[in-house]
Amino acid sequence: MRGKILIAGAAALTCLGAAGLGAVLLPATAASGPAAGSRPVNRPASASELPLVSDLAAYKLVQAQRLPRSPERSRLDEACSGYRPKKQSAVAQWVRRAGWIVTSEAPLGKFKVVSFVSGFDPGTSGLCFARNANLAVFDQGRLVALAFRKHSTSKDDDTSPLGPVEALEDGSGLLVWTDPPGMPVGELRLAETGLRLANRAKAHRYCHGRVKVPDIYGEDIPSARKMLSAEGWRPDPPAEKPGKLDQARVWVEKGYVEAERCAGTGVGYCSWNYRAAAGRLAVVTVGGGGTGQGDTAVSSYGVECAAR
Repeated sequence: MRGKILIAGAAALTCLGAAGLGAVLLPATAASGPAAGSRPVNRPASASELPLVSDLAAYKLVQAQRLPRSPERSRLDEACSGYRPKKQSAVAQWVRRAGWIVTSEAPLGKFKVVSFVSGFDPGTSGLCFARNANLAVFDQGRLVALAFRKHSTSKDDDTSPLGPVEALEDGSGLLVWTDPPGMPVGELRLAETGLRLANRAKAHRYCHGRVKVPDIYGEDIPSARKMLSAEGWRPDPPAEKPGKLDQARVWVEKGYVEAERCAGTGVGYCSWNYRAAAGRLAVVTVGGGGTGQGDTAVSSYGVECAAR
């Protein structure tokens, strides 16, 4: 199970720019769902529409009935082909026909959430970085909401675009990721009769509730280790110690016996292992590499449940 390893409201339909929601009004040439017509809709929201809330200052979650076409002719670079799922639902295929590249989809109660981008820029370490990333929410095949990064004119704005979505095992909502090697920016949850784009929860349960993993995303490995220890996770040394040339060896020599391996190039991935009575936890960090210092940051983790 992975805790693992992206626009427009009813009042106006706009297209995402490189830094967020653009200011150019676009005609809504795509229909509101696979079975709907193609007539543009541009009307104020009514009281009967879906209640939406975003707790994340840098991101919006808004009403939408129409999906603009992609601002560019979407061609997926071969190096980024793994970012597009092979199987796509009817609503995901409908998003694709509007010129977008679908990157993920997941159910949320009665809703279906689809993440999509206009394109990717290939980067180092096999990473690809999204252009014009969004989330679309469908209710029985009908587009009802869109989420996106707010537009910013600041050259210093480094807010990540929204990325793929992933269902949480405890059923509390969907993790909303950012560009790799980033971590989840928040969670999309059911809220009364509507939806909420919320901050990450302080912890999540896995293995049918038998284990709890605190919110270690973004923490350096010394801090993450303490947080995990408080929830019953203990370091789990790998079967083979890191080799002499593996930068994980520096961490092992400092007492972090759970270090399995570190990449000496790229974004500095390191892998770490922990164990509890109900399962194993594999953690991935970026940055820091073999410095043996607290400048790593947890970017993802995965839980493997023990047999009951």
